[in-house]
Amino acid sequence: MESSESIYSLFQPTFGNRPEQYIGRDGVIEQFMSGLREPVGSRNRCTLFLGQRGMGKTALLLELSDRASKAGFVVARVTAHEGMPSAIIEQFQLNGSQFFKDEKRKLTGVTAGALGFSFGLTFSEAAERQYGFRAKMSLLCDKLEEKGKGALILVDEVRTSAAMREVASSYQELVGDRKNIAIAMAGLPHAVSSVLNDSVLTFLNRATKVHLGLISTQLIRAYYERAFKTADIAVSDDLLDRAALATRGFPYLMQLIGYYIIQYTGKGGTITDAIMDKAEKAATKDMEDNVFKPILTPLSNNDLTFLQALARCGETATISQLQAKLGKRGPAIQPYRKRLIDAGVIEAPRRGELVFAVPYLADYLLTLLK
Repeated sequence: MESSESIYSLFQPTFGNRPEQYIGRDGVIEQFMSGLREPVGSRNRCTLFLGQRGMGKTALLLELSDRASKAGFVVARVTAHEGMPSAIIEQFQLNGSQFFKDEKRKLTGVTAGALGFSFGLTFSEAAERQYGFRAKMSLLCDKLEEKGKGALILVDEVRTSAAMREVASSYQELVGDRKNIAIAMAGLPHAVSSVLNDSVLTFLNRATKVHLGLISTQLIRAYYERAFKTADIAVSDDLLDRAALATRGFPYLMQLIGYYIIQYTGKGGTITDAIMDKAEKAATKDMEDNVFKPILTPLSNNDLTFLQALARCGETATISQLQAKLGKRGPAIQPYRKRLIDAGVIEAPRRGELVFAVPYLADYLLTLLK
């Protein structure tokens, strides 16, 4: 039986944190891992993961990092920022050093300069001074290849920047040089779209693009059942159904509801309707603060008016219904539609229809009208 402390780690509803078990993305993970087994330059070795806040992008990169490490790759995992190229080099040196513990002897003179390393994965003074990111990555790839290791770069919160251009363009050149390297990047839909439209990074349009959507509530139900059993918490089938359906397949909400249920029930307790009410209320408040407000804050007043009109249409809205709510005709709503789809706020499941991409966002928008 699990200790009282460990049952509270079954759910980790914090952005950037890793859940106890990553569910619902087996196909996505296997597709990328199969790319690592394919020849250098395979399309699946360069993957872009797109998803709104709370879709599990960071957790996915953490899972890929673990699996790739076990598959013979040294991993550099960073969050996009201007110092990213240097951070990637440091991560490869740190994480790859374990494979060079036998190289204690420091090389000197011409040999060190020629090889680019003084010992292990530490660059010689000349290499450190003269080489940039691309050259250092080439040297590291060659050195790791000596130990039968590949190199995997994982970039979270990807966005357009000079650093992103340097990393991505260097990756393209290293692939051209047949280095055993792969890259996966994750970000918000509008940020990834900006990267793909950058004139220097157009080659990324050939990368595998994965849109992280909702998870099956049946998978969530099965996970809840296992988790509550582990925590020695009793739950009826009806309340188990209610808990799973309340998530609407949203990964972050799955973590929130599970977390609050355990907090309010405790080890050896029984889930009741009252506990479910409290858990759902607490989870909704966290969704408002951590998902809805960050999504809506960058939007214009006109975008918000469009979304509130969509919310008043119900679960699914047709273009004609939306036009009637807004009092607009023809192509007038198309710029809003496109911009909000690109931002990952809404989706078009079928031609002429629109829905919200994030559960309960419509309900929240309607409360703002009151």
